[in-house]
Amino acid sequence: MNKTPLAAMLAVFACCIVCRAFAQEVTVSGLVDTYAGVQQYAGSQRAAVVNSGGMSTSWWGVEGKEDLGGGMRAEFKLASYFRSDTGAVGRFNGNESFFSRNAYVGLASELGTLHLGRDGAPNFLPTALFNAFGDSFAFSPLVLHSNVPLYNGTGWDSVNASDTGWSNQIRYTTPRLGGFTANLHYQFGEVAGDSGNHNIGASFLYLQDRFGLGGFVHRVRMDNPLPGTVGVVKLGFSQQDAWMLSGKLALGPAWIYANYEHARNSNANGAAGEAVSQTWSMSADYAIGNGKLQAAYARTSWTGTAGVALNGRARDTLTLGYDYDLSKRTDLYAVAMQDRITGYARGLSYATGIRHRF
Repeated sequence: MNKTPLAAMLAVFACCIVCRAFAQEVTVSGLVDTYAGVQQYAGSQRAAVVNSGGMSTSWWGVEGKEDLGGGMRAEFKLASYFRSDTGAVGRFNGNESFFSRNAYVGLASELGTLHLGRDGAPNFLPTALFNAFGDSFAFSPLVLHSNVPLYNGTGWDSVNASDTGWSNQIRYTTPRLGGFTANLHYQFGEVAGDSGNHNIGASFLYLQDRFGLGGFVHRVRMDNPLPGTVGVVKLGFSQQDAWMLSGKLALGPAWIYANYEHARNSNANGAAGEAVSQTWSMSADYAIGNGKLQAAYARTSWTGTAGVALNGRARDTLTLGYDYDLSKRTDLYAVAMQDRITGYARGLSYATGIRHRF
């Protein structure tokens, strides 16, 4: 029996009991999402599955806040991903820490919020908040292209280097000003004698009742959540410079979303070679009673110098779905997805699932 996850869970619950004695507010929360169906990405064989994380990745965590007076508060969050189909810890096997969703402590005041530890990366919110399928790592075309590599014969890699969360990070969030907030991110590489190995980025959100804009920019030189081979972050290159612009607009009962991302992979030491991806996406959802119809499309194309395996290839993904709210915490969903990559057989997926928040 693996005692490490169990010991960590016991430590967290013990922390909850202790924290209640001293902090003003400590809560346990999370989400369980499981689906059943047939899953097939481009270039893969079809498989009947019961999987975790159809519309949202399953997770649980504990967070707390303490009023320090003078308009300042202390806060922390520890959150872990898990797979509800097997009970395994994390999003996947291998290079995954226990609290890979969040593990930070920080201070907040009218001047903004400062977090130290593992927290969201610049790319996450402008991607997840601006597409009809949200943070679905199984069926959102935009999220799939941006953040999910295919471990099959296609050799297809995700657009974004690093991860949707950064470790060893200082993150500053501005106060909300008329619907506008910005985040500044700096991740220490912690490589002795090589201070140039670090990640830096920024993101912004402008959200009103019927309109929103978002975006990010980053320079990535380190892997997450655990370090991999120093000097390699994507397709054999040591550095990625990427930016995205996203928007959404409400038209009656419908929301329309649009996104564009440009990512350039190169070598930090100036050596020749590059691989460039361009991703654009359109999606929409339409409210019907207690549910909503969803449709989303994304296309990513790659260009590069000689030797770049993805040079000249493209991926097109289309997803249709219906999400029905049983309550404020529980919803049922059904999706169908078509996935294509240049030179490979298309994939077709169908699934139904249930998501519950606690």
